[in-house]
Amino acid sequence: HLASKKAAYDYIGALQRLSDGVFTHEVPDPYSQFVLAVRVWRHLCLQKWSGQAHDLGSSFPHRTPGSLVLFCPACPEDGYNMEIGWERTPEHLKYVIHSSVALMIHAALRHLNQEQLELDGNFHLQQLEKKNYSDPNDISLETAKGIGYFPDEDIYKEYQKAALDTPLIVFKPQKSTCSYLNIVNNQNKSKFKNMKITGVVNVVCSHSIIRSSVNLPKGEAHKLSDFALAHAHSHTRYNRNPLHLGVSDRMLSYDCNCQYCVKLEERFDTHFPELNTVIKQTRCSIPALHIEDHKDRCKYEFNSAYIPCSGHFYGENIEATWVESNQLGPATRQMNHGNRIGTITLNYTYWNWLKITRMHLSLFKAYKEARELFQEKRQSFLSLCVLYSHRKSTWMEIAQTAPRLPNGIIQGIYEHTESEVPSREQVYQRLCNERSNEPDVTSLDTELFFIHEGLRIQYVQERIRTKLTLNQTETVQKDIRTQRTNLSKQIAAFRDLQTLLMPRSADLVAALPTGEVENEVLYLPSDIPQAQNVDWGLVDLVEIELRLREGELYDALHSVRAAAKALSVTRVDKRDNSRGVKANTRSSLQLKRIEKERDSCISDFNRARQALINLNYAGHEDIREMNVSDTFRRNTFQARKLGDSRRTDGQLFTFPILSVIEEDADTNVNEDEVEELAVDGGRAGTQMPRRKRGPRKKQLKSSKGDEGVSPKKVQDGWIWSSKLAFGVQATSEDLAAYEEESDRIQWFRAKEDMERWREVCEKVQAEFRNCIRAFSYMSTEWAHRAELKEAPSCSIHTVWTSGHAAYARRQAEIYAKLLDDCKKAYTLCSFTPIPDDILFSNGSKDMENPTTCPIFADTVARIRAEVQIEDDAAVSAQIQRAAEMNGGITSTG
Repeated sequence: HLASKKAAYDYIGALQRLSDGVFTHEVPDPYSQFVLAVRVWRHLCLQKWSGQAHDLGSSFPHRTPGSLVLFCPACPEDGYNMEIGWERTPEHLKYVIHSSVALMIHAALRHLNQEQLELDGNFHLQQLEKKNYSDPNDISLETAKGIGYFPDEDIYKEYQKAALDTPLIVFKPQKSTCSYLNIVNNQNKSKFKNMKITGVVNVVCSHSIIRSSVNLPKGEAHKLSDFALAHAHSHTRYNRNPLHLGVSDRMLSYDCNCQYCVKLEERFDTHFPELNTVIKQTRCSIPALHIEDHKDRCKYEFNSAYIPCSGHFYGENIEATWVESNQLGPATRQMNHGNRIGTITLNYTYWNWLKITRMHLSLFKAYKEARELFQEKRQSFLSLCVLYSHRKSTWMEIAQTAPRLPNGIIQGIYEHTESEVPSREQVYQRLCNERSNEPDVTSLDTELFFIHEGLRIQYVQERIRTKLTLNQTETVQKDIRTQRTNLSKQIAAFRDLQTLLMPRSADLVAALPTGEVENEVLYLPSDIPQAQNVDWGLVDLVEIELRLREGELYDALHSVRAAAKALSVTRVDKRDNSRGVKANTRSSLQLKRIEKERDSCISDFNRARQALINLNYAGHEDIREMNVSDTFRRNTFQARKLGDSRRTDGQLFTFPILSVIEEDADTNVNEDEVEELAVDGGRAGTQMPRRKRGPRKKQLKSSKGDEGVSPKKVQDGWIWSSKLAFGVQATSEDLAAYEEESDRIQWFRAKEDMERWREVCEKVQAEFRNCIRAFSYMSTEWAHRAELKEAPSCSIHTVWTSGHAAYARRQAEIYAKLLDDCKKAYTLCSFTPIPDDILFSNGSKDMENPTTCPIFADTVARIRAEVQIEDDAAVSAQIQRAAEMNGGITSTG
């Protein structure tokens, strides 16, 4: 059952019990015959729903012949739902350029005809390896010649063999330094034991319409994701010229794009050369939720919030498809190969149809949210333009000369420069270089080595103490014994040096009680009272330890940050991928080790802090003691966080311009009127009227540190603060430069927020228009087939009955109703009127002169220019008002 996902076995069992609830065992069991009949019925349904039984494919010569795929009506598809003349809005030719008040806005309109795809793997739709009772001859009826969501089996097998013969330089991924990929790649592979197919990798559009699906024999791999992407493109590129672009721009979201896209073009050049043009046109991003677990570099290079003409492409819509697909896993896991693919294909089609029928509501909701946020972000940005009016021209010059990434992101303007805080090893090497010119090099090097070795011993001591808190397995105990033995030798060598450099500490060392080496006090200068430093001759050693401890402090700080991020990734991975007692136990142990490593790093920090206090370090008052709660993070010093696109700076930054910019009342939309579209048309609602609920306050669990804390109540831990960007002894010049950089970053991020929401508004309107053309075209084509008296020449059915005509007439009415609903929703959105809009007059395909008639991009360009003039006037008026007020105050004074 498509809605409930009930298995055929349960369905037949229910029928038997309904027949006789007492002597059920005497009721004939038609399960075997039913399953066989369902497979034929399923294929016939797919042919009927896709229109292939009515030769609908002949109206789409650019699609795969016999295709069973349901396509998205909102995504641009040349030859189906795009306006004639859209080619006049290519990536590099259609720009809006406006200059005023030393502010240059350079915005391409390629997002109006942009295809957005998402890739993701899923490990719930598995298939067991059934050696003794599987049917090797069970083939799928829905994959031949690439007509379905799954590729042709023979072609897919040949590709996998060819990929094995491809040089490793093409497929072998570069060594990853990203914490997300490291943890995902190191996940427990034993969960795939006895699996013939470990899962699938799917491609969907940004509206959650499934485009393709590929089986994963041994986990996720780049070459398999490549085939899924190629198969998704192949559906609409049948007999196309390889140089045909089809759209103005393409976006691809994948949770490992920081590694996947590195050699993407080379791989497609090797195996899919016909799609080379398409891939060169593709820009890559990482989904908004998954990018939180990547390293900071990924957050600045693959965040769609910084990608121009991406329209806040979150890339997480594919996750919604897994909620339904995962319910099939328990049933399809035991099926034969062909039956499994057929079952999944049928459910994919059902999912796509549900999305298509509610497309107008989804677009309306997206526009309503985007319009409100655009107005909010616009006001915020213009306020910053007033606040930083004397600096923004300089900042724009920086942006114009800065390098760009392949996806369009400008480098270096959304983040702070690299911190100048040194590490302990850097300090050690610097001191070695400084002291190489001293007259007594040997003694000075010995002192430096002595302190450095003491710090290393304390680091190992802390790690041994941490291991003692773990589950004392034989392996852990063996590691502890080995580390204790090595540490004893290090401490013995350390004591020999201490006798030479700190002879008066011998009495303290001799008085130490007998115990384990990890608890032994070293008596470094920081362990000696300050009053005795001069008497003991420790002035030089104190200076050395001060500098090395400062490096150790920041080493520990960076380690805590890295451990906090790794802990977050591991928790998510455990939640999503650990199934069963064995897998949960393994992942829990891994989680425990990371938690203990984080705690050890916190102890390292506090130990270095206390040593600096004991050594009377200048500025130690600004170094706070660290605890686990300080690792919570959510500012310009950090990369963007999830939800930042919906948050706006406080009134301190937005207040000055609020009275100048007012939202046009005509742009308000009525959500209640659009919701009525879902139940109108003569159908009565079955639910009682309900009171509209207010926003629900989300209750989050408290946690041990970095997760589950409400950002409204808990501030970021101080370990993420800008105070530590240049060290606790930062100069006023350092902090002034940092504040200037912070202002610049705030301005650029606010600008990108406004542009992304503007693009969403424009793109949703373009998608509304695509839907109207698509539904109109489908209604016309089905109505044409309803009038046929005999089977079309290319139809798979040789006999044409009144049933064929009745079904075609029904489909025509369905698409006519969808068209009417879409037009109503479009009207209620109150878009800016388009002069001589043929979309609401003489159809979707008629245009007297496609080379000269205005296109939608022309209207968008005009609206942008008008809004820019209005914004410039508002900013100038506010600056003038501020100048007059300042002049009045000065004269009064």
